[in-house]
Amino acid sequence: MYNYDIFVKELDELKEDQEMELQVRDLAPGIHKYAYKWVKAKVSANPDTYPQKLQIRFGRGQAYENAYSIQVLGEVNKFPQKYL
Repeated sequence: MYNYDIFVKELDELKEDQEMELQVRDLAPGIHKYAYKWVKAKVSANPDTYPQKLQIRFGRGQAYENAYSIQVLGEVNKFPQKYL
């Protein structure tokens, strides 16, 4: 079962084991399922490296056959302070 998914053009966009800002979609059941959020995270092509699973999707929603793992380090607020 996947915890998050992400849309990318190419797998090279995901730098393994480096902290990055990513826009992921939360797949947890409940009211916030499919909600997008910006997070700081580390990803790995090895599905056992980090505690959560990440589904990779390409431009038209095609799923990549192998699972990645992800560790979300925190959420990133992209809104300017004046709009909060």
